[in-house]
Amino acid sequence: MKEHITIIGAGNLTMSILEAIKRSRAKFTINVVDIDKKKSSQLKKFGVKLNTTYDDKISKSKFILLIVKPKDYVQALKSIDPYVNSQTIILSFIAGISVNQIEKLLTADVNIVRCMTNLAISERQSYMFYFMNKGSKKVIDKINKFLLTFSVTKKCSEENHINKLTALYGSGPAYYIFFNSIIKKSFEQMGFNKKESDSYTHSLMLDSSELLGISDSQYLLKAIASKGGTTEAALSQLKKDKVDLSVRRAVQQAYKKSKKILSK
Repeated sequence: MKEHITIIGAGNLTMSILEAIKRSRAKFTINVVDIDKKKSSQLKKFGVKLNTTYDDKISKSKFILLIVKPKDYVQALKSIDPYVNSQTIILSFIAGISVNQIEKLLTADVNIVRCMTNLAISERQSYMFYFMNKGSKKVIDKINKFLLTFSVTKKCSEENHINKLTALYGSGPAYYIFFNSIIKKSFEQMGFNKKESDSYTHSLMLDSSELLGISDSQYLLKAIASKGGTTEAALSQLKKDKVDLSVRRAVQQAYKKSKKILSK
């Protein structure tokens, strides 16, 4: 018998998770709830139908994935409250919203887990970080078994780790993609056409990522940046412009935003 899961929200992360589940070939009965009827066409390729209202299908679900914007979480929890019980496991992917904040809005003593991953989950290689205040070994085993079908899991020892990981890991692909776009524009500014720039940048990023998978970053930098060479000149300029400091400041801003949402 297929396990039932419900996903509240049909945004980009939901689509990435559905892609990961599809690639894993795990068999679930999936119920997706979102008020936007246009999302229906995106769900078709996963063999999932969209529900625009909350109904009894939710009560059949062992797992409920909350993937809504922070501004919508109160209404989402009020809507699912009649359909959850002490056996339900809620996995919240809502940035900056604590386990306690969720608990206060639910009548039943539900198992609540905060999760963090990123859009690269669609490739089934991303980490799935999670935290829960309480939970029996049996419940934790169920969570691990479910998440391991489409991700690499890591249980966090404290909830604030999730806020830090939101800034570092959840937003991480955006930093990578932002730098990718800078390199691509640099190709274009030096006279390469758009198609060439796309191809060369794509190859460069993929190849560099593979190198990082097998070698230490500091070793690679020393190997590539020979003394008095072109790469050393480029890296010296980046250091002079304090690019490393700018990146760290950007991550801190994301972390502060996560905590700010939490305090509201």
